[in-house]
Amino acid sequence: MASGPGAQMEDLDLFYQDVQNHNSRGLWTLGGDNLTTEPEPKALPFMWKWSEFRPLMYRASELVPVEMAERRVLVFANPGLAGKPSATSTLMANLQIINPGEIARSHRHTPSAFRVIVEGTGAYTTVEGEKTYMDEGDFITTPSWTWHDHGNEGDTPMVWLDGLDVPFVNMLEVGFYDQLETQAQNLTRADDMSLRLYGAGSMRPTWEHHQGLHSPLLNYKFQRAYEALKELAKDTEGSPYDGICLEYTNPQTGGPAMATIACFVQLLEPGRHTKAHRHTGGTIFHVIKGKGYSVIRGERFDWQAKDTFVVPSWAFHEHVAEDEAVLFSYNDSPLQQPFGLYREEAYEENGGHQLVTGAFAG
Repeated sequence: MASGPGAQMEDLDLFYQDVQNHNSRGLWTLGGDNLTTEPEPKALPFMWKWSEFRPLMYRASELVPVEMAERRVLVFANPGLAGKPSATSTLMANLQIINPGEIARSHRHTPSAFRVIVEGTGAYTTVEGEKTYMDEGDFITTPSWTWHDHGNEGDTPMVWLDGLDVPFVNMLEVGFYDQLETQAQNLTRADDMSLRLYGAGSMRPTWEHHQGLHSPLLNYKFQRAYEALKELAKDTEGSPYDGICLEYTNPQTGGPAMATIACFVQLLEPGRHTKAHRHTGGTIFHVIKGKGYSVIRGERFDWQAKDTFVVPSWAFHEHVAEDEAVLFSYNDSPLQQPFGLYREEAYEENGGHQLVTGAFAG
């Protein structure tokens, strides 16, 4: 029999081939494919400019009938995710447009979704029999497996940002979808009833017993959030990393407004330069108002109102406001925190600010 290192290597190769033939792998051969010393997200820092997408949205409204599309949506696809239609590995960011007089028919699905209104007035979303009218900057929830449809009673198209956890749901292979036989659901509650019941801050109605992991409040009005941010800014600078930042919460539990997605709104006053930090879980930012830039992994991203950009998991980032800026953001931290997977870390060098080594060019 042959012996020596060469023979041993040949035997080892034959062994590996035999293992592979049995649909198996040796754990010691996996290396970084199995465990990493720190997160290695595939999603890249990236930005979708409103100035480029607004013409595309309005062309879609002219060329694509809502009856054909059901939801007239352009999906943001992060170039680091090999063409997958998602902004991060777990979350989607889309733009949707609805014309005057149109109805986007009622359906439901296990992925959770929300809307942040970008442009327009006069449109509404109906969720589980309750209609809520939407204004720019409003944050509207459509939780998992709730019937929802949209309509536009105004005179101009309305555009909003959709956020969904479809990639996460599909990864777990638990996706369900259902479509209502009629185009729109029947109204069973007064318009904006949840806003009147649960929109009073620290008070809630004693006779209501909401069941579910999601918030009973459908529409978190931007004007209320903006006023709260401005009042706080009179007396505090807030977080050194996020400025004056508030989380949209479930008024019943104090937890996140949606079971799988944490959503935030933050105010950066003119000239504010936050310190850099990083945390697990990719975050999607949408600029509600203002102008400035963010530094992500040393790369400068100049943004203005209605732009959308991604900060990947475990990527150092900081923000600079040139004008007063309000940013909406969301991430998957509710999926991490119950299992002790969420981490944050401050950038300690150079006074907490990264060196800028380049600028995003699209």
